[in-house]
Amino acid sequence: MGPSGAGHKMKLLNNFLSLGYAALYSEALALSEKVGISTLQFDSVIRGSRMDCGFYQTFMGYAVEGDREAHKFTLTNALKDMCYLESMAGAVALANPIGNAVKNSFALAHAAGGNGPEDYVPHLTDYVAKRNGVEKA
Repeated sequence: MGPSGAGHKMKLLNNFLSLGYAALYSEALALSEKVGISTLQFDSVIRGSRMDCGFYQTFMGYAVEGDREAHKFTLTNALKDMCYLESMAGAVALANPIGNAVKNSFALAHAAGGNGPEDYVPHLTDYVAKRNGVEKA
């Protein structure tokens, strides 16, 4: 990647993208349930579309199939990486509103009890749903 530290910076950028998707998926699923579109219906439209990807499939392995082991990266590690990303952006005086929003999604889940060693990124769906009074159909 280049000079010392560049690989770590790239890892944070990669995780920012994937964790951003996790936050988007979680909010979209809560909203879809709230307006009467089930997670299964949502998945039937997105899976196989241009928005489908490997991350989506492992993430939805939990949201659709309930596989708690589908994507084993903890909410705690997600929050940590988003805090590091925020610091990296601040060090170069870059406005980072989307990164902060993603970080806050994980911070809220972490504060609500998603801080255990088996609380993984796809479980964010549960915290976002609960925070919004959504019960899965």
